[in-house]
Amino acid sequence: MRFLRNLSYGCTVAESTSLRERLHTDLTDNLPVTVTAIGMALAAFALVSLDSIPLVLSTDFSARFLLSLSLLDMAFAYDDYWPVAYSPMYAVTWTLVFGVLTAGLFISIYEVALPNLGNTVASVAAFVTVVSIQFGSAMLYAHIR
Repeated sequence: MRFLRNLSYGCTVAESTSLRERLHTDLTDNLPVTVTAIGMALAAFALVSLDSIPLVLSTDFSARFLLSLSLLDMAFAYDDYWPVAYSPMYAVTWTLVFGVLTAGLFISIYEVALPNLGNTVASVAAFVTVVSIQFGSAMLYAHIR
């Protein structure tokens, strides 16, 4: 039965890779981008959680979580769609630049939407918009290149 299940996906048992191998490959293909994105996501989450920092996100967990998640999505956009494989230093720089742009755009959209839509909807709207722009710009750049 396992052979038939794998055959239906276009591969045989010998060709199929385990979930662990695929996850390892996905996480280590562009390790500098992944590590930098994780670091930025954790830093953003910690910064907007502090009471002494006057950042504009509310104390609700969803806004902080979605901001961090949008920063993590940069690694997926880079891995899946960015057509250029940069050296590790350029990859880290790419991640830092796009991370700052992502955070700024997320906070801007959130602040514009917050008075009219409420915290949860503003957070989701900012997340969906930012991630769409990330993947859309990577696909557009890949198409142009």
